[in-house]
Amino acid sequence: MKHKKLLPVLLGIMLILTFTACGSDDKEPGPLLNELKEAEFYQGELTTGMVGDTMKNSFFEWKVNSVKTETELNGKSVGAGKKYVVANISVKNTTKETFVTGNYDFIGYMEASEDGHLDTADSFYDDMYPDETELAAGKTLTGDIVFIVDEDVDEIVMDYMEFYGDESIGNTNWVDLKL
Repeated sequence: MKHKKLLPVLLGIMLILTFTACGSDDKEPGPLLNELKEAEFYQGELTTGMVGDTMKNSFFEWKVNSVKTETELNGKSVGAGKKYVVANISVKNTTKETFVTGNYDFIGYMEASEDGHLDTADSFYDDMYPDETELAAGKTLTGDIVFIVDEDVDEIVMDYMEFYGDESIGNTNWVDLKL
């Protein structure tokens, strides 16, 4: 008798969990990514991805491993009305040469306008991606890229654009970060 009453309860819980898991798809880009595409905020060929996708370019493969928001990092408060966006990334040098990289290689967009451009924060704790470093051939570097945004921002797009030594511009990678 008790088992017959338990079955509908378990089925109800399963349905709730199923709908909750299917409710938001983090593999679907948000509206900002599409607005940036339409405004053509990229050079060359554009590849887009989401957190966990591996992006490839002429110099390296990179992936945003995770993203979170904080109001304080390593004892440093972001200030009223703002929040830190912390994107943990891994970058693997796929060339046969050592090259110089740094957090400045990545920028963000919080809106499809020149005013929507975000620079990365300078490194201020050990786990951050360095301001500048050498990355040897075949090696991988993992660290946090940090942006500062208004507390109501719920999506940013992280950008990497290829720049060559002869000052020409190659292709663009974007990763949509839903906050």
